[in-house]
Amino acid sequence: MTIPLDQPLRAASITEAYSRFWKKYATFSGRASRTELLWPMLVNLLMLIVVVLARNEVVSVVVGLYALAAFVPTIALGTRRLHDINRSGWWQLVLIVPLVGDIVLAVLWLTFPSPEGVKYDLAA
Repeated sequence: MTIPLDQPLRAASITEAYSRFWKKYATFSGRASRTELLWPMLVNLLMLIVVVLARNEVVSVVVGLYALAAFVPTIALGTRRLHDINRSGWWQLVLIVPLVGDIVLAVLWLTFPSPEGVKYDLAA
């Protein structure tokens, strides 16, 4: 059974989650499951580690271009994940606060979904 793009995909595989990450490039409405968020974030983290370890200008430029391309979908995905727990996407602004903001947002992203989050679903 295929889950439509306007619904959160629970227990998404890495390929499913990463595919949806790019298919929903700038979609700020709707919801996303924890696995939909965590797999692309893991890929992005691995790209950052590659840059740090490579110390090569070409690799740094390529990964920098990837980071630039992935910026909008990362914010959109974070917003959809917050919608799944019945929070506004504006909660991501907590990242302005060093360290504490990272911890708060990580806890929010890992929180179980809330039934009230359906109010963020796209109207059919």
